[in-house]
Amino acid sequence: MVKQVEANGEELISGAVVFDPVRQKVGQYQAKSGPYALLRPVGGGRKWEAEFAGLRPATAQERISAGLRVVNERSEQRSQARSRRLRRVFRYVPFTIAQDPTAEPEYAARCVSGAEADCGAESGACGHPADVEDWLRAHTQETRHLRYRRTFADYAVLEPPEEVSGR
Repeated sequence: MVKQVEANGEELISGAVVFDPVRQKVGQYQAKSGPYALLRPVGGGRKWEAEFAGLRPATAQERISAGLRVVNERSEQRSQARSRRLRRVFRYVPFTIAQDPTAEPEYAARCVSGAEADCGAESGACGHPADVEDWLRAHTQETRHLRYRRTFADYAVLEPPEEVSGR
């Protein structure tokens, strides 16, 4: 059940929209707090206390104005949040990409010759390209296959310029 309280000869129901002439604000009646009415802004916000004697029901124009103020504030908050997200500054940093000296590169080959399907024979990982070439020659002598897929793999490191890395 909703509590009803009198203000200026009018009954106030919880949630009623009233005008507080002392603060010149429209608020929703929440509850009675001692000799005062507890009000909060339309749309939410910090509550305040007002004397019952000065309160009156808000006019249609005051209700519309309070509701519009809430909508405008929310729209502005969303716009500012979106604006903050979009205003990022990215700085170009010319990193140098280099081969990692702590890791050895790998060379390999796979036979892709065959009438209907690839042969699939592989050299395995080798530490030097000459080792892969030796495997290619040996496999060709053994099978007469002539088509291979060669791969090279290494580790790369990105090195920032000195002014960024603090060196």
